[in-house]
Amino acid sequence: QDADAVKPRLLLVEDDPASRAFMAAVIAQYPADVDTAGSVGAAMTLATTREYALWLFDRAADGSGIDLLVRLRKRGDATPAVAHTASRDTDEHAALAAAGFMST
Repeated sequence: QDADAVKPRLLLVEDDPASRAFMAAVIAQYPADVDTAGSVGAAMTLATTREYALWLFDRAADGSGIDLLVRLRKRGDATPAVAHTASRDTDEHAALAAAGFMST
């Protein structure tokens, strides 16, 4: 069986180009196929035209991960979503959970 055929596809949304490239390289080592976006617009295009095993969202150049997830959920997409953030703000973490991001 082709190993590439069983690799999950993930969508990584990160506004910082250096962080986006680093995270994509790390995730690809699992192995996984990683599509990246730096904006909500680009992420919406990818998320609505491809199937993903998981979404990994942070801020985007033109919006937040919460805004993006809300828009995608309104379309009926139930792909699991994880928020990645450097914030230690408990209110922000609560808002992420309330928006539907998975928690660990």
